[in-house]
This record gives sequence, C-alpha cells and structure tokens, in this order.
Amino acid sequence: MATFPIFVEVGAAAPLVVGGGHLALSKARLLLKRADRVTVAAAALVDGFRSLIDEGRIERIDPAVLWETLPGRPLMISATEDDAEDARWSELARSFGVPINVPDRPHLSTFALGAIVDRGIVTVAIGTDGAAPVLATRLRSAIEQELHPRLGRLADIAREYRDDVAAAIAPGIGRRTFWDRVFGGEAATAILDGDEAAGRATIEAQLSGATAQAAPVGRVILVGAGPGDPDLLALKAVRALKAADVIVHDGLMGEGVLDHARREAQLISVAKAKGRHSKTQAEINALIVALAREGKTVVRLKGGDPSIFGRGGEEIDMLRASDIAVEVIPGITAATAAAASLQIPLTHRDLSHSVTFISGHAAGDSTPEFDQIDLSALAHRGSTLAVYMGLSTSGVLARTLIDCGWSPAIPVIVASRISQAGERRIATTLDVLADPATTLDLTGPALLIIGEVAGLDAAGTIERLAQHTPISERREGAHA
Repeated sequence: MATFPIFVEVGAAAPLVVGGGHLALSKARLLLKRADRVTVAAAALVDGFRSLIDEGRIERIDPAVLWETLPGRPLMISATEDDAEDARWSELARSFGVPINVPDRPHLSTFALGAIVDRGIVTVAIGTDGAAPVLATRLRSAIEQELHPRLGRLADIAREYRDDVAAAIAPGIGRRTFWDRVFGGEAATAILDGDEAAGRATIEAQLSGATAQAAPVGRVILVGAGPGDPDLLALKAVRALKAADVIVHDGLMGEGVLDHARREAQLISVAKAKGRHSKTQAEINALIVALAREGKTVVRLKGGDPSIFGRGGEEIDMLRASDIAVEVIPGITAATAAAASLQIPLTHRDLSHSVTFISGHAAGDSTPEFDQIDLSALAHRGSTLAVYMGLSTSGVLARTLIDCGWSPAIPVIVASRISQAGERRIATTLDVLADPATTLDLTGPALLIIGEVAGLDAAGTIERLAQHTPISERREGAHA
C-alpha cells in the first residue's frame, strides 16, 4: 500500500463510519476531533454512541440505505469487524469513488489513518503505509513531548491576523519573515505562556512596524554545521536551516546536513580548498550582505564551529558594520567530535591540564611557522594540541615541536573525515611524523591530536604507523 499524506475537508459533508461496535465508536470519536458531525451506519450500537447522538454529533442510518447517501462523502471507514462485510463495503465505496479505510486491512483500503498528534487546529499525522502502526504510535509519543500544549491556540490567533498581514505585506520574503518572527519571537512566547493580550500586542506592533518599512530587512545566521554527521547538528541549527531563504555553505558539509534545508531554500556553495577558492572572503561577505539587504533570511553554514578557524569573527564584524542583524549558532568542533569518536579525553587529570587549538594552515597558503604560540612552554605543562588543517604541514609541525622540547615519543592521532562515512584514524608518534619519508596517505579534512591523551586506549579501528613502516603494511596493523 503506497500512500501520500493529505488533509481532507470533513466540514462540508459528514464522513461515514460503518459498524456499531467499540472499534467503530473509536473511529467515530477520532473523526469528531475535526468533523462537526459523523454518520454511522449500523443495525445496533454499543452504549457509547448514545451521548454523541443526543448531542447531535452522530447521525445513525440503516445500513440498507447506505448506498443512497454514499456519493459526496469525504471518506468512509468500515469497522464492522466482519471480513466479508468490510470487503463488501470496501467494494461499494470504491465503485462510488469514495476513499475507504478498513482498520488493519490495507488491501481493502484506499487510504490509511495515521497516528495523530493534536494541538487544536495544529495536526501532525504519522503514517507507515500500514506496515508498522506500533512504530507510528511510538513516534507520536515522541512528537507529543516536543509540541507545546497551547500550540493550537497560537495557530488560532495567527489565523485572526492573516487578512491584516496579507493586506499590509506583499507575498514573498517580507511576509514569510514577518510570520517567522511572530512564531519564533516574543509574541509566540507570550501566547504559549498564556498571556494572549501581550502576544496580540506584540503582533500588532510588529505588523505596524512592517507596514512602515520601505523595504524588508533581512538577517544573517552564522550556523556551525559540526564535523559532518547531521545527527550532531544543534536543534537550533536545524530550525535555522528550515527558516532560511538562502543557505550560503562551504565545502565541509557532511552528507545529510543540507537535507534539513526547507525545499524552497536557495543553496549557494562557496566551497574552498587549499590553493583553490571559488570565492574570496571579500566576495562571500559582499554576497551575504546583498542577500540580506534583499530582505532574505540568510544562513551562512560553516563546517565545525564558526568561531574556531572558521573566519566567523570577520563575517560578524562585516555584518555589524553593514547594519545587518546577525545571530550565531555554534557547532560541534572537530576536536571534540574526534575525542568523542575515539572515546579519549582532550584533558585528563593525570596527563593533560589544558588543550590548545592551533591551525596548521597559514594565511596565503604559505608554510606556517607556528610562532603564534609558545610551544616550548606547553612542552613542560602536560598539554594537548588539537591541530586543524594540519595534514600537509604535519611534518613541519612535528619537527618544530621536537625542536621546542617536546619528546619525540609523544603520541599523535591523525583523524580524517571525523564522524562521517570513511572516517580513518592513524596513531603514531612525533618522531615518525617528523620524518620526511613519512606519508600519512589520508584524504579529506583531518585533525591532529598531539599529547599524552593520544596514547590512551582509543575505541574503534586505529591504524598504527611505526617508523619506516611501508604504507602497504599499515592497515594490516589496524586493530578494533
């Protein structure tokens, strides 16, 4: 059974339930959450129907005349709990082109009832094509915990302002930005907290301000995409991706991260690689300012965390100087992701009292001299170095560290494609890394963890690189 999720109008004509038992009663009650009235065709009814009939919410008809009233029904549920009867009613409904559902009988059904989360007029339906209803129920329970009980009331109040907003703000980015600020700001917070008067006042003030503006004002959200695994995105980052009109992203996105973008969002790649730039930083700055000034919500999506070797500070300064509203959503940085994957700490009470993040990449693609930090002092303090973008300069760094007093036997782990498919880890020591003959044979973004913590018993597969070990023999020494 292949299904497509839709919402069916049940207010103009009453949906039909066939059967008078407890299963039919439960389906009628489900429909009454949205329909004003439900028609029930049954020769006899269980007691639970009586109060609904007295309230005028259920109309009972004789099954013998059901076919006369079937045309024009929005849907029909056959819940007689008799296989032969359900099959007969299913055939009749199909002949009239009326959608039919027979509980737990997908071969007799043309639509499926999903597990439903109700928050007033806000409805979430979860379907599994009839294959796993218990799974759908479990998903419903999880979603119910995430949705505020007063969410439906928020939607009710928003509906009251729809016409006013449509009259004041032209369709497109400006109107969507207005509603995004309503639902993500003070108005929604007040209404969900039960202060509807304050919520309405905020909506009206925002509407008045939007009407007075000569042009829509956009905003930029700097979002850290983390190390690559989309499950490591912050919830706030996911919400930003779903709210964006445009996503300007670099080339370090793991598979699945951009799947969180809303379907209508424009995706613009400004991917960079060592020695090759699709756009300069100045061009990226100009691009995001221009997009924001068009009134768009722009997500600047950056691998890892924007504040750690991501040039996020430059972009924040530029946006502030351009009077563009900016927000920053941090991401999990490569060092902490690698530590989690390896199950080793970056600091350790007995081995390492500090961790220092450094870049193995110098401005202008020149060879770094690593003189921005006192490496000699760190050599005697039990420190951990997390080296970003240091794959091609790892030998230079290793020789520099040894010259600064670091022990040649200090452990090193080099990890590439952290948290992604194809992640690799190589364990070695500073002296091996310093040897000009050493080749790491890694591709993709890589991070080096240098310090005693790198010698701890790590989880997962580790390739061991000893001095003068040929590349062809390395993976034979890997262990799990």
